[in-house]
Amino acid sequence: MRSWNSLTLAEQTLLRRAMSQDPLAGMIQTYGMALRWAHAEEAPPPRSYSAAEQRELVPMLGAVMRSLVERDLVIVREVAGMSPSPSDPVLTGDALHAVLKGPANWLWTPTSERRFSLATPDAVRRDWGDDACPVMDADGFPAWDGLSRAQREVLVCAAEASGMLTGPFGIWEDLPSGLLGAERIAWVDRQFTPLIPFVRAGWIEVRHYPGVNDDAFTVIPADDLQHALADPAIRYEGDEWGVGIGCVFTDVGLAVWRGGWGRAWGRRLRID
Repeated sequence: MRSWNSLTLAEQTLLRRAMSQDPLAGMIQTYGMALRWAHAEEAPPPRSYSAAEQRELVPMLGAVMRSLVERDLVIVREVAGMSPSPSDPVLTGDALHAVLKGPANWLWTPTSERRFSLATPDAVRRDWGDDACPVMDADGFPAWDGLSRAQREVLVCAAEASGMLTGPFGIWEDLPSGLLGAERIAWVDRQFTPLIPFVRAGWIEVRHYPGVNDDAFTVIPADDLQHALADPAIRYEGDEWGVGIGCVFTDVGLAVWRGGWGRAWGRRLRID
């Protein structure tokens, strides 16, 4: 078996997500994130891929996926029930080829008629699991017990599936009405200050999600974050889920989370 570092970034991305049993839909956005976090020359701008850009990448990623399947490194199943199961039918041959060449199967939508999930054989997880999901120390940062409650809340938010900071399902309270200018910035700093060190360290990426039932997003740079958080239009204070400002761990951030903070949180299952 080849070493992990000899694999292409596309192969690593698909294998890593297969180890997490992620869906096929949305995988191209994941690949774009991996390119950006690796500072690859072909990385997309600091935003999501458009639907047209995703479709252009389907032939290349489909070929990579077929190669991984043929080498017994990845398993593709069609989800038969409400959630993925090891009993779901495995796709091979012409059926697999037809699914992988169809752009609709790679693009996330909330109403997909068919759903597909990835998995890996146990041997792949055994041989490459540590390389695919490394751990790192949080050098320069305190241990979990030394973090403030606000810092812990941000880290747990980044580790969760939704990762929303603002909006009706976010972890932060809305801006009070009537605040203007410097007064608003001062209020926002209570939320901004615990977050920004993790962003500057490259461990957390903060995003603006502008639409409902859409996977579109724009990355908010660290230097723009304070003013973005002070803008009600960007924060979003309506009732729709998934609109507003959210955060995710980068690959490096996930390694740091695995290196200690995540274990500490898992042992306690609480913030404070």
